Parts: sequence; structure tokens; C-alpha cells
Amino acid sequence: MLKVVSTLFAATLLNAIPAVAADAKQELQQKLESMQSLQANFSQQVTADNGDVLQQLTGELTIQRPNKMRWKTNPPDDTLMIASGDTVWYYNPFVEQVTIYQQQDATANSPMLLLLTGSDEQWQGYQVTESAPNEYHIVSDTAESELNLGFTNDMLTDIELQQQGGDTITLELTDVAVNPSLERQLFTFDVPDGVDVDDQR
Repeated sequence: MLKVVSTLFAATLLNAIPAVAADAKQELQQKLESMQSLQANFSQQVTADNGDVLQQLTGELTIQRPNKMRWKTNPPDDTLMIASGDTVWYYNPFVEQVTIYQQQDATANSPMLLLLTGSDEQWQGYQVTESAPNEYHIVSDTAESELNLGFTNDMLTDIELQQQGGDTITLELTDVAVNPSLERQLFTFDVPDGVDVDDQR
């Protein structure tokens, strides 16, 4: 009798999981949909799978949905990454080089893309669960990387990206402004004189 009850309980639980996951995905989509633009300072830490801290830096993050992002890190590790919607520029002033990518190729299979788009087509390849109140775990069907998002008062404050190679990138957002008016020029890039261009498009 106990075995039958256990089997029925397990079956009920398994049948409930897709509904819970679907609710979590819809809830997260609604939170992100309300965040059409965002500006914040961030602190980033990169940790190896053995716990060693590989990198620490600070910077500024700007998002304009759909598909635009500006990522600027502070000295001594100053870099600039701009996603315009169709092109990504990655500028490293230390080596005086800018690398250009097709945005669709650069962001393929990356759950970070979900911060920038409300496209149902993009969301179809990911599963979402609510790991704790206002904390969401996102994994791609290919399981190449996993993303954790944390919200405080419906405001995005924590991002954790677990990469396939084992490294974990953790971002803590501060001074978060939701839906500010943003200048278009934030998402364009003019190549400085004397800078090498590596065009990967």
C-alpha cells in the first residue's frame, strides 16, 4: 500500500512540475517586460569551479529592450561592449582594438539574451523555475549555460551566469534606475582614430 501511495505521489509531483515551470517563466517574462530600460552600477566577480576568484571589477550597465545593451567596465580593466540590436562592438582601449560581431551570432544560445528580448521564439529554448521567492533559475535546452536572476521589490538586483566550462560570473547591481529615458547614442560606436578593427561579421 505504501508503495502505491508513493508512486501516486511521485506521479502527481511530476505532472505538476511543467505547470509550475510554465508559471515561473510567465512570471519572469512579466517582470522583465515591465523593465523596458535599465541603468545600474555593477560589481562583478568571476569564480572558477574550484572556488578561486579569477577576476573582480566594477562598471556600468545600460539596457534598452529590445536587444540593446551598453556594458562599460572601470579602470584598470576598462572595456566597452555595445550591442545595437544587430551589431556588437567590443572595444579594449589597452590594446587599441575593437572587435565587431553579428549580434545574432554573438548571443546565440546565451540566456543573457533574455534580458534584452521579449520574443517568444527566444524563450522557447529555455526552462525557468523559481528557486526561491523572486529568484529565477534559467537553463537552456542544450544546458550550455545557466542563469540565475534575483529581484528586490520587482527590481533586478542580482545576476549569476554559470558557464559550461565551470566558471561563474556574479553581478550585483546597485543604484538601479528602471525605465529611464536613454539617449540613442549610448548604443552606437564610432571607431577611434588609430584603433585596429577586427570585423568578425
